[in-house]
Amino acid sequence: MAPESVDVIIVGCGPVGAMAANLLGQHGVRTLVIEREPAPHGQSRAISVDDEAQRIFQSVGLVDELGPGFFPCRLLKYLDDELRTLAEVDFTKVDQPFGHFVGAFFQQPRLEAALRRGMDRFPHVSLWQGHEVESFVQDDEGVTARVKECASEHAVTVHARYLLACDGAHSAIRRRLGLKLEGTTALEHSLAITVATTTPDPEFTAYLCGPRRRGFITRTARDEMRFDIILAPDEDLEAARRPEFVRSLIAPYLDPATVKVRSVNVYSYHSRLAEKWRVGRAFLLGDAAHLMPPFLGQGLCAGFRDAANLAWKLGLVLGGAADASLLDTYEQERRAHVAEVIRSSDAMGRVMMTGGQVLARARNALIQLLYRLPVTGDFIRQYKVKPMMPLEQGFLVHARRAKKDAPEGTYFPQPRVALPDGSSALLDDVLGEGFAVLTRPGASLEAQREARTLAEELGARWLPVSAAERTGSIRAEGVVDVEGRLGAWFAQHSADVVVLRPDRYVYGTAGGGGQGHLQGSLRGRIRPLARQGHGEVRRAS
Repeated sequence: MAPESVDVIIVGCGPVGAMAANLLGQHGVRTLVIEREPAPHGQSRAISVDDEAQRIFQSVGLVDELGPGFFPCRLLKYLDDELRTLAEVDFTKVDQPFGHFVGAFFQQPRLEAALRRGMDRFPHVSLWQGHEVESFVQDDEGVTARVKECASEHAVTVHARYLLACDGAHSAIRRRLGLKLEGTTALEHSLAITVATTTPDPEFTAYLCGPRRRGFITRTARDEMRFDIILAPDEDLEAARRPEFVRSLIAPYLDPATVKVRSVNVYSYHSRLAEKWRVGRAFLLGDAAHLMPPFLGQGLCAGFRDAANLAWKLGLVLGGAADASLLDTYEQERRAHVAEVIRSSDAMGRVMMTGGQVLARARNALIQLLYRLPVTGDFIRQYKVKPMMPLEQGFLVHARRAKKDAPEGTYFPQPRVALPDGSSALLDDVLGEGFAVLTRPGASLEAQREARTLAEELGARWLPVSAAERTGSIRAEGVVDVEGRLGAWFAQHSADVVVLRPDRYVYGTAGGGGQGHLQGSLRGRIRPLARQGHGEVRRAS
């Protein structure tokens, strides 16, 4: 029997709900996850994660747990109907500012299994499978939910401070809150075909840009491939599921006789946002809050960012280190970010998935031309199609970005750094959890003293950064910027000090004029945690 009182109830144990549970588990938050299905579904729905999502996996100690169900994308091709290459992206040559491959694919059942194993590390995180939230009410103190076991219909009452709806596109919690999904649904459908392979070949990822067939193909694991093929508006959806039609779709790319079809599903493309992401103490995350086309592979990534944004704020509020008003910044920060991703994904879809002989051939000719030109060719080769989207407002030093190129609200880089003992590590593994205060290579002793004091007031980690050419003077608590990426960042923003939020977005910076404005803006808003958790926290190995 689960406790009758917890800090947070999470409804839904898909990837977003399970990630939120891991993040809250790290903060010591007593968490109950309610999942309607009695067992994992076994379906490969989402298939892609970007470098930011992989960094979130890293933050919960699970980046190495995916094993054979994780497949970094090394080469992306844009192909016409004759399988001729229009352009390509060699991801082994693309800059990796956040410490991971810019794009990677996965098999969802294995990813979910890794996340559930992660939840098992925390004795204060419980999972009730085969249960559903039958009803709930809110008051000023929290949420009271009636939770029913689906098989027996036995129900119990659970009290929580907050409730997170991670129950997908058809969210029952969203409906009970009376919230609508606003936006559009495309008229076309996509046929998602997952096949099992006996070898890791062929290894390729491709956009299909032909007038006849449009879509996306990739290997998602060493033993699995995925085909997402856009169907013509007049195509029979039932006929499209038939084995003979499925074999005809995959035959140009591999021998159908050498693979086993695992699943065939028809999807619609949505571009929708919930009208509100919070009602009282209930929050929407992932597909419960937003739906987007798959053309930038950002659907699940956006859900992981939701969880990473909200979890540390809940941890601070529940731990007495921040006022509950901090939670107001969740939707403020995430809604604008997601809306921009949806716009970019819609634009990508309009360009890449244009149908018809004339328009598609003109588009393909344009891709080939742009690929050959220096500036646009570099844009394609470096995969700059995915926009860098800083937080424009929210929990930032001035509450919003002062100007377009301001550092606050940007996602801080994560290079590999050298440690005093001669080893090396990714930056986040050195910083650990919580806030962090970094000083630039060559920062004055005064700036370092002020930064250390600021970190102590926050209960944060202070990390002095040394330049690679000055490794002999590295402090015992510092790191060496062996790639030069951190020094370049500080120089670009004329900063001596940077304050990083727990989700590794930049809160604010200070230059030679002192750090008083940073201290003033944080004083009273963030305090050292009164307690580090609500139960024992088992760290990842």
